[in-house]
Amino acid sequence: MARKRRKESALNLALKGSTGSFSVGTGIEGQNSVEVKYLLTHVGLDFSSGSDEALLSELAPVREIFDVNQLDFDEIMQRDIDDARVSSELIPYLLDDKSIDLVKLFPPIVVVVLPVKENENRPDDLYSEVTEEELPETGDEDAKYILRSGLVGQEVFQFEQTIEDEQKLKHDWVRLRINTHRTKLVIVDGQHRAMALLALYRNLKDQWSDEKRAPFKEYYSEWTPQYIQQFNLKEINLPIILCTFPSLNRKYSGNLDLKKAARSIFLTLNKNARKVSSSRNILLDDNDLIAYFLRRCLADIKHKDLRSAYSLRIHNIELDQFGDKLRIQSSISITGVNHLYYIIEHLLLNNGSEAEGVKPRSGNFAIRKNLNTYVCMERLDGRNLLGAETANSTQRDSFTASTAEKLGESFDERYGDVIVSMLEQFPSYESHNRAVLNLERRIDENQDRQLKPILFEGQGISRVFEDHRTNLKKKLKEGIYNTKVPEIQAIADRLDATAKRIEDGIESFRIERAELCIQPISDKSKLRTAEGKILPEVVKWFNDFFENVLTTVAFQSGLICGFFGELEKANKEADKTGQERLNTKQCFEEYVQQLGSFFTPKTATQFKRLVRVFTGDISGEISDWTIVPTNQTFKEVVYRGEMQPDQWTKYKYLFLEIWRPT
Repeated sequence: MARKRRKESALNLALKGSTGSFSVGTGIEGQNSVEVKYLLTHVGLDFSSGSDEALLSELAPVREIFDVNQLDFDEIMQRDIDDARVSSELIPYLLDDKSIDLVKLFPPIVVVVLPVKENENRPDDLYSEVTEEELPETGDEDAKYILRSGLVGQEVFQFEQTIEDEQKLKHDWVRLRINTHRTKLVIVDGQHRAMALLALYRNLKDQWSDEKRAPFKEYYSEWTPQYIQQFNLKEINLPIILCTFPSLNRKYSGNLDLKKAARSIFLTLNKNARKVSSSRNILLDDNDLIAYFLRRCLADIKHKDLRSAYSLRIHNIELDQFGDKLRIQSSISITGVNHLYYIIEHLLLNNGSEAEGVKPRSGNFAIRKNLNTYVCMERLDGRNLLGAETANSTQRDSFTASTAEKLGESFDERYGDVIVSMLEQFPSYESHNRAVLNLERRIDENQDRQLKPILFEGQGISRVFEDHRTNLKKKLKEGIYNTKVPEIQAIADRLDATAKRIEDGIESFRIERAELCIQPISDKSKLRTAEGKILPEVVKWFNDFFENVLTTVAFQSGLICGFFGELEKANKEADKTGQERLNTKQCFEEYVQQLGSFFTPKTATQFKRLVRVFTGDISGEISDWTIVPTNQTFKEVVYRGEMQPDQWTKYKYLFLEIWRPT
């Protein structure tokens, strides 16, 4: 009889520690929570055992694991890393020789063992089927409890616990084995402290050559292998928790999935930790229907490609807004998460009379949960789509996945497509977006691996770069480095050179944006120098115009909410008189065309008119650039105070002066 061949396991990373469990859920009433089974262990720079190096070689921040450009918004799980803070604060804390006897305490790094889709580098929704079994005691092996995802030879992960006196031991001899070819170890909390350890490991082992790692090498170059090796590296150990969700496998039939469960852990851990930006919380929030609609808009923008007739791309949206959340801080963005969230909230949850005339809109929209009271369900035709019973029970923060999908499709058709089209088709925005695309092309042609991530792969990276550059120069000035100063100075010089390239790139983009804005002007020579270059004053005026008007929450809310408010009133009137409702697409195209004509002047005289409305009279020739303040500007006539978001009705007043719908 032929002997049955035993299948070889695919589990190639073995870790030992203690196990435990806790629960996460959707936070929605009636939806059950799921168990998180974890292994608590540690990771450090002791390479003698091999397990530390094996784990460090697989551990990486999200930005290096997945191609962010390919992820959907429901797959986002982390914020940008502040590499400047890691290099200037966390690494010195780990390598502090002045406090060598003190315990270097960090809370655990929290990692999710996340399966990836077959033939795709993106997270899967569920694990392969999970099974349990108990193996009896043999001559040299204790009895074991096995929890395994996937068939033997195709495993995803496997827990092994020793059984003693019919009890599964949680603290002794627990093993977690992982198939690193079918999973990614995704850090959902503690990626900054993890990055401190990873940077030291990569500098020691020269592990920065990967294309996704290389742009961030410069932040850690000051920590040379020779310097790191002066310390007792075996004493550096950080606790780490590796989480799995055994019930979220192919047999699961609920509304949760692995990505939502991972985000739930992140939000719970960060609720009272170092503050996450409000925009990032919005992107991660699965319990807010307005946030869900927003993510659908962003997903639509994210899927734009070379075949798109317009230049709008996801890098034109500021995803991580810090500091003054009312103002766009990224030079290449035209709007932001907080902007669009505010707009959608006001579109769907106003009661129809809160934005009349030029009075500021009223009411606290953040606390509005009832979709029926605030007309949202009616606007989305929810009662027909869901049925009266489901429509009555659905709240902004209480809904099923099926309900969200149906309402989401209605939102896309009625509102979302128009919002995205406005960001594409409004001529000033298209000029901006096209200039950004051309800047990206130039950077790609120059193969500048540092500029691309700073400008296009997360708005936080630009802030981090400048913080790091400033910090390094400060330490050089204060004489903190007592060795290798020429080498550190060379790093600072390279950072300065990168900053200069960034500055030059942004300046070239701004000049091209202004050129595109004046392109339709027939006598544009009046806006140029004797050498044929666009006047610097014109470039500066457009910079100020974009920053203080076109990219503000108030302007964009007036542009979008103003349109839909008038359309809604007209349709209600049509319903009363038995007439046919207006065609949204036709009305929108006429609206954009007429407003575009005003904001995109065709002659030098029309350009002077635009300047007159927002700044003052240009006295004499444009080339003289003598602007005389008048009492006829928008701010003098309509609103003299600071234009807060709730004052967006003031811009609506301006747009209704321009718009003459047939």
